[in-house]
Amino acid sequence: MISISTSIASGSIDIIDASQASDIKLALRRDPNGVFLGWFHFRLSGARGERCRFNLINAGDILAWRLANREDYEHGWQNTGPMVSYDGATWFRIKGTFEGSTFSFEHTPEHDICYYATWAPYGAEREHAAIAKAQTSPLVRLETLGHSVEGRPIDMLTIGEPGEGKKKCWVIARQHPSETQGGYFIEGVLDRLLDRHDPVSRALLNSAVIYVVPNVNPDGSAKGLTRSNATGANLNREWVSPSLETSPEVFHVRNKMEEIGVDFCIDCHADKELRCNFIWPSENVPSWKPERRGIFEVFENAWAQASPDYELGHPYPGGCPANADLTMAWNWIGNRFPHALSILLEQPFKDVTRFTVPETGWAPERAYRFGRSFLEALNATAGRLG
Repeated sequence: MISISTSIASGSIDIIDASQASDIKLALRRDPNGVFLGWFHFRLSGARGERCRFNLINAGDILAWRLANREDYEHGWQNTGPMVSYDGATWFRIKGTFEGSTFSFEHTPEHDICYYATWAPYGAEREHAAIAKAQTSPLVRLETLGHSVEGRPIDMLTIGEPGEGKKKCWVIARQHPSETQGGYFIEGVLDRLLDRHDPVSRALLNSAVIYVVPNVNPDGSAKGLTRSNATGANLNREWVSPSLETSPEVFHVRNKMEEIGVDFCIDCHADKELRCNFIWPSENVPSWKPERRGIFEVFENAWAQASPDYELGHPYPGGCPANADLTMAWNWIGNRFPHALSILLEQPFKDVTRFTVPETGWAPERAYRFGRSFLEALNATAGRLG
């Protein structure tokens, strides 16, 4: 007898009918605001050797909040499939199909327990282990900036020794909890930064201090939400006026930025529709300084040199908006700190367009290595900041 459970870290799915393995009907759960959906993560047991077909019957509802002017892009359910794991650590990808409003996929588990997810989860246990490991380094100080709606800590790691002339560089991730790519990216950043034998890290920390907020939305991550926190707030639309009641996570991070200052920030996200790693500066905010464009190009070219997984030339998806939305982190930061270079990063859920890996698509191991390569781009740019 098969059993489906979401009582796992970041678990999320509603079971409609699991009486027949050949026709399992499931539904994506909506966030507390009733708008966003898309993340799923569940455990299947009791189906070893049995061909299972899973049907996510409301998957088409995600299309209602597609961003504007993306008609020429395949949507998030096209030409992709879920990620699958037997041990929760090694993930591979299987094919899926979208028809009408239903996203379906078939799989015959080789073992008694199997996990399925929109993308590889990055659970609290792994996150806490990475933070705990990092804070044992003499290069690191950990500060809890405040707490989430449900009382989870918002941790910040300060890496390097502040000093006169040193640049203040921020890396933040997981405002949208389903964009778990950011967790693996941050892990790659931390591991390389704290490698005393790495010449790039040593050079970077000689000229900059790195402030890392690994998870801006720990409640959403724990609860298996798609884009919101526990109150239903989309944290990446809260930066103009965050509140302790509905968006304390942004409130605390923003206050710390005001206290310390910002010379550089990268806000780590992921996009279900893209087939590239995409970055963009906050160049349409009111306080934008044209000289920032040249510094951004140095950064972008250095990253392309450091990692073939970053490909130059991808335009802003759907066209860059004429007026910046200052409620979004990268825009608010770029506008509030006019001298700073504030960058949006979007990793793919599917794969990049060159050097593809069909058996996994974009995968945790690649996101981790992409995080390591980021430090070469930042090191190439740090001397030009400020």
